[in-house]
Amino acid sequence: MSAPNESVAGIAARPSVTIKDIAKALDLSHTTISRALADHPKISEATKASVRQMARRMGYVANGPARNIRGMNSLVIGLIIPDIQNDFYASIAKIVADAATDQGFQLALSITEDNPERELKDLRAFIVSRAAGIIVTPTSTPRAETLALLQGVPAVQLVRQAPDIHKEVVAIDDEAAVRAATVHLINYGHRRIAYVGTTTEFSCGVDRLAGFDSAMRANGLDPGFAVVGLPRPEFAQHAVHRLMTLAEPPTGLVIGSSSLTIGALQALRSIRLSCPEDVSVVGYGDPDWFGLVGDGLTTISLPVQPMGNYLISLLLAKIKDKQPFESISQVASRFPASLTIRGSTKPLA
Repeated sequence: MSAPNESVAGIAARPSVTIKDIAKALDLSHTTISRALADHPKISEATKASVRQMARRMGYVANGPARNIRGMNSLVIGLIIPDIQNDFYASIAKIVADAATDQGFQLALSITEDNPERELKDLRAFIVSRAAGIIVTPTSTPRAETLALLQGVPAVQLVRQAPDIHKEVVAIDDEAAVRAATVHLINYGHRRIAYVGTTTEFSCGVDRLAGFDSAMRANGLDPGFAVVGLPRPEFAQHAVHRLMTLAEPPTGLVIGSSSLTIGALQALRSIRLSCPEDVSVVGYGDPDWFGLVGDGLTTISLPVQPMGNYLISLLLAKIKDKQPFESISQVASRFPASLTIRGSTKPLA
């Protein structure tokens, strides 16, 4: 994954890139650039390839006559998230939509399912519509054009921090949260504790695994019962089924994603195990129904409301500041989560 300006020194991608900008960068006439982008037969294939490559790197998106009118953004805010069925993202979407509406903006939603191509396609659509700002939970491998387009628009990263997206991050203090969840089980006497979490291809996955690992090692315990993968229920179903059918299964489970929590509970039900009788379980996230599972699910409760409020306030400030494009800050604002103890965990006899 390369930085968006790696091969184009001194050129900052921005949503208002025009044919004239590309012409200046390549020292060609704007007529040649226009014809090359239109695949005109009189333009050589080598020139077409050069022009298209430069257009991608500069973040050029064709947008008809309005494309040449600089500084006239729409009142749309784009929210790019991986999963709307995830209670956390659904709640964030509502908070952002309500606050945006109060300020005269409209929310446009993109659901990527962690597909980089879909991420790029939807981002292009936002840029074409001249979105005023973007909130993005990036995929693990954003395309180079995605990086270039994001560089030139007011934007904030949510939950995940992509190293080549030079924008501020609003995230959860996941390492501390998972550490606290693991220590809770250790304090209850559990020694064989397993962790099922989000892939370490995402920054949040790295932090959550680090929290589990540090808690286990600090107490002289083996952190080897850790499996990570895509945050999908199907992965957790498979992982928990495998863990709980070992000759010596874990007595405690820490789950590192709300989607994975659903899959873990489905797996336990499929093999007729219950919590906390057969295994103590700490989930992640806290939708209302977590309180209705048996005697309630012990879980990492997320700071949804303060995160959502800060997220949209930060983006609106960037939009109104009118000078967001020069910043390459990756400052992370991390919000603490809390452990809600219910009936799915108990001291080990």
